[in-house]
Amino acid sequence: MASSTSLTALSLDDFEARSGSATSIIRTITGLYIRHEKIPVARIRIVELAQAAGISAPAAQTAISRLIDRGVLEAGQPSTLGVPSAAQQMFERGTRRIFTPRQMSDADPWCLVAYSLPESLRSVRHQVRKHFLQLGGGMLGSGLWIFPEYLREEATAVLMALGARQHATLFTAQQPHFPGTPRQAASAWWDLERLAALHQAFLENTNSLDASDSTPSSAYRGYVAMVDSWRTLPYLDPGLPGFMLPAHWPGDDSRERFLTLSSAFKEPALHFARSLLAS
Repeated sequence: MASSTSLTALSLDDFEARSGSATSIIRTITGLYIRHEKIPVARIRIVELAQAAGISAPAAQTAISRLIDRGVLEAGQPSTLGVPSAAQQMFERGTRRIFTPRQMSDADPWCLVAYSLPESLRSVRHQVRKHFLQLGGGMLGSGLWIFPEYLREEATAVLMALGARQHATLFTAQQPHFPGTPRQAASAWWDLERLAALHQAFLENTNSLDASDSTPSSAYRGYVAMVDSWRTLPYLDPGLPGFMLPAHWPGDDSRERFLTLSSAFKEPALHFARSLLAS
């Protein structure tokens, strides 16, 4: 049986907050800065960080309340906020995925996950599918999924949290033998059109950002907006090898854009955020 702690942590791995919304921006700010504070942060400081990222104070207050309800933030006294343990775990996993996007080589191994859930776990089937999609898994058929091998640990964690690990077998495969071409297989197992559209949207959303503008306030606003626009992509996109992707795949450009802007904005943005938190 899954523990309540693991289920709570897993339930926080959702994409309900639309990128660019007040809730999503403050969630991003929490992951970047608030969770690293050793003591609870005054609510007004989080509102100020949100305003510096382009969110109005009323919208920020509403978003903070939503994130408290979702367990991403935890209210303290007097008027302070912290990040609970389950949310800390979520952000730690997210940091690995978001800031070190991986790309498979042609020779990298795969992880196959096969499971058959009894009728007593019927309600779990939808949850497995939901979380496997959010991990970047490809669905080969009912109860059979494929991941890059480097996502094995995360796929296993989903099965453990949902109480389904004992009904699943995981295999390492060196090279699938595709029914058609590798690109046809990838298009059947992953929604590549959607992924391409998300990468293209990221490129469009960040087109106006200038890596040479590294003044602290501008870098902060640009960095928060960029990370917020990017953060779901490294989950949904597993980093398929080039021979399985369509020509002119926008994921290559969006990954390069993210890494370039991160290198330019990260440190001045951190300096700016710390100056507000220390007010």
